[in-house]
Amino acid sequence: MSHIGNMHRGIERQLRDKYRKIEEENASLLQLLLQHQGQEPDLADQASTASAQDWNMIRYNRNITLLKDITVALKAIDNDSYGICELCGDSIADRRLLAIPGARFCIECQEMIDANPGEFGRTGLGGGILAAV
Repeated sequence: MSHIGNMHRGIERQLRDKYRKIEEENASLLQLLLQHQGQEPDLADQASTASAQDWNMIRYNRNITLLKDITVALKAIDNDSYGICELCGDSIADRRLLAIPGARFCIECQEMIDANPGEFGRTGLGGGILAAV
């Protein structure tokens, strides 16, 4: 297997492991979100509980986005299009893929997208980037 093939298989294992961990975390978060705790008698306790629930929902929704991005990256690995910039068609640098396994654009195109998000229907970083992987 080539260097690129070996690297992609290593990233694939990393992505599958990350996917599994995120699914486990979301199962726990969902249980926390669905818990029907009794009404807290103290207003400060009510606010604290509501704040914790808000943060759990933010984490849950962020994880859903990450799972979608991981799925896209895994499909690209399966169809041998992984590591190819979706904008210009050039190869994405190995260092970039190792740092951001779900990167869909080469660094030059990503910088152009970030500098001109309106032209690409994006709001900058985050649209498909697996920054947390």
